[in-house]
Amino acid sequence: MFESLIGLEALWLLLPVAAGTGWLAARGATRRTTRKRESGGLRSDYFQGINYLLNEQPDKAIEVFIKLIEVDSETVETHLALGNLYRRRGDVDRAIRIHQNLIARESLNVSQRTEALLELGQDYMSAGLLDRAEDLFSELAEHADYRVQALRQLIDIYEQEKDWPKAITSARKLEKATGNQLGWIIAHYCCEQASRHSSDGDHERALKHVQQARNMHGACVRASLLEADILADRGEHERAIRSLQRVEEQDPDFLPEIVGRLYRSYHALDRVDALDEYLSRLMKRYGWTSITLALADIKSESRGRREAIRFITEWLRQRASVRGLDRLLDFEIQDRRDSGGMGEHFEILKGLTAELLFERPVYKCRHCGFPAKSLHWQCPSCKHWTSIRPIQGVEGE
Repeated sequence: MFESLIGLEALWLLLPVAAGTGWLAARGATRRTTRKRESGGLRSDYFQGINYLLNEQPDKAIEVFIKLIEVDSETVETHLALGNLYRRRGDVDRAIRIHQNLIARESLNVSQRTEALLELGQDYMSAGLLDRAEDLFSELAEHADYRVQALRQLIDIYEQEKDWPKAITSARKLEKATGNQLGWIIAHYCCEQASRHSSDGDHERALKHVQQARNMHGACVRASLLEADILADRGEHERAIRSLQRVEEQDPDFLPEIVGRLYRSYHALDRVDALDEYLSRLMKRYGWTSITLALADIKSESRGRREAIRFITEWLRQRASVRGLDRLLDFEIQDRRDSGGMGEHFEILKGLTAELLFERPVYKCRHCGFPAKSLHWQCPSCKHWTSIRPIQGVEGE
């Protein structure tokens, strides 16, 4: 079924190619009116290609049209279309051969050769030959007409290779070429470098890149979280808390990400009451489930489990939440076990909420809808940055 769909797609894509080929063949035949035998053979090949198309044999049709059309200044577009078709169908090797053959022709003008180089670079990208693609796009980036396309492809390559310094350089060139501000993306490249140095234990260099990220984009939540993690690892919890509190101004959607980190630093400073006060203010303002559950844990530790149960129950009366109900059942089951009571019905309900939450995504890309269990700063599906956000609603925040 899949192969037939591909063949049908190729059929429709090849129809304009066939039409153009027929026109070129007829024009060539007119020029060579004295060579009737050759023109007759040309028409025969053309009709053979059409026959392959009608019988849904696009591969054979393409081979006929490639042999049929001589490469000259007026057939370049047709060859480019054929190469593009091969690449779209996944036959990258053939696409590369067609475009390499074009580039080797001395009859091409500068514009035609540049366009063929662009297509060949995309072939290399599809084939995973990133080093060859980088060389071509670096050359194309010097041409004004293709600079923007080439720079975008180079950025894609450097992101795949995790070559963040080169990605930053290309992004800045793209900013200059388009006039569009890309500081928010460059900030992520700086954060990638910071994460790498932090993993290696080089906190000073990591903090340097975090500061660069903040300079590039003041609302970079990722930079604040990274900075807080590094400072907390160094025992600088006061500074870590200030970094985390900055997130509310940068993007409140990411407040759930600071809860666990705040808990760590406030506990290290033995300032749980201050944490209770701060989270209570955030809960009243935003109502995030993660913040509410953290407050319930604090109340359970400081005032007892029954106070936590009362707190979550009152909150659930105002807002439906599967995660909230799941935590309430946890408290109820633990409380009844401690008191020697029976809690079988609570355990049954707990099983239901656990099933509802099992393997449920916590995040979702706002651009393509990709679901995720953990936070990705770049969507694994559409490759957009900062597009994945916490899911809100009954089963989310």
